[in-house]
Amino acid sequence: MPASSSHKTVLVSGYCDPKFQAVKDAFTENLQSRNEIGASVSIVHKGKTIVDLWGGYKDSERLHPWEKDTLVCVMSVSKAIASIAVLSLVDKKIIDIEAPVAKYWPEFAQAGKENITVRCMLAQLAGIPVVDAAPENSLYDYDVIERGLEIQKPLWPAGSTPCYHSFTHGPLCQQLVYKTTGKSLNTYLREEFFAPLGIEFYLGLSEEDIARCADITVEDGVPSIMKMGDPDSLLSRAWRPMPKAGNFFQDKRFRTFEFASGNGHSNARNLAKIYGILAMDCAHEKHAPGQPRILSKACLVDAIKEQWNGVEVMTHRHFRFGTGFMLNNPYFRIGNNDRSFGHPGLGGANAFADPDSEIGFGYCGNRVHAIDETGPCATALIDALYKSL
Repeated sequence: MPASSSHKTVLVSGYCDPKFQAVKDAFTENLQSRNEIGASVSIVHKGKTIVDLWGGYKDSERLHPWEKDTLVCVMSVSKAIASIAVLSLVDKKIIDIEAPVAKYWPEFAQAGKENITVRCMLAQLAGIPVVDAAPENSLYDYDVIERGLEIQKPLWPAGSTPCYHSFTHGPLCQQLVYKTTGKSLNTYLREEFFAPLGIEFYLGLSEEDIARCADITVEDGVPSIMKMGDPDSLLSRAWRPMPKAGNFFQDKRFRTFEFASGNGHSNARNLAKIYGILAMDCAHEKHAPGQPRILSKACLVDAIKEQWNGVEVMTHRHFRFGTGFMLNNPYFRIGNNDRSFGHPGLGGANAFADPDSEIGFGYCGNRVHAIDETGPCATALIDALYKSL
């Protein structure tokens, strides 16, 4: 239901460049009348933060204000972060993007998967969106998921069928990073990029960080969750290993585990930092002194080349994908042009880079809205952003 006048006064804190007042207005409206509980939005333009706002509450009872350092689960926004880790290894020549995954993970070659390439996997064309050998409630057993992926037979020939690998993309990236570096994906990203850059993005939270987390509230009628409950759907088959507990987003085990398809915890400021750097990486061969870099321009230009554009078979939505990133498409606003890249999250989160406008954008809240596209909250902010440029 829409926010009512009985709710406490909505507090919005942070910084907004006066030129982008429309973004602050849209953010305030999200909290006041678009049913957000608490959220944050941040925008980096040409390497400079122009918007960094947070507001509302960490809990549905509206007792605990959303703070500057509040963290929240950003759902499938995590998938593109996992892709960044693999692409960085491509950039470092540790992984050949056109080589078979099995070159680095020999056991993966079983059941006809010996020729699936790293690019095919990152582009969601591998044909392995399920882990049929993994039983219900097996998410937290790394070995079960790993072995299940190794023996899984592709559902279609590699490269033939666009399919959003909503469950398996993260574990596939995690294993590839581990096989080539000996480090978990979370450890690799933290040591190589995020800690040196002062960025907070966690796949596995500490006790101290859990104390900063906002609680997730899930609306009734969320399309993806409803399909997960349909035993005849591919989405249900894919997500069978997921715990069935009703409040698993608040479950300590979920928050401390590493599951790169959906349990990254961060906030808008840090998402905008990541994508603000990537936007500059993609726009410029060389950076100004002191300007950080995550990936080379050549790597990113290749990664954002369209690999497919059409209705995929997992959720029957029309997406566009590059190599590791979702591109702007009819269902999700990923920036404002065809070269924008990033990834949305269940129920409203959104993060992207627009290399043409040199923008990094992040938005996330703690209500999972009953939507299967961008939704009114992120749409209002993205509209306000581009109108203000």
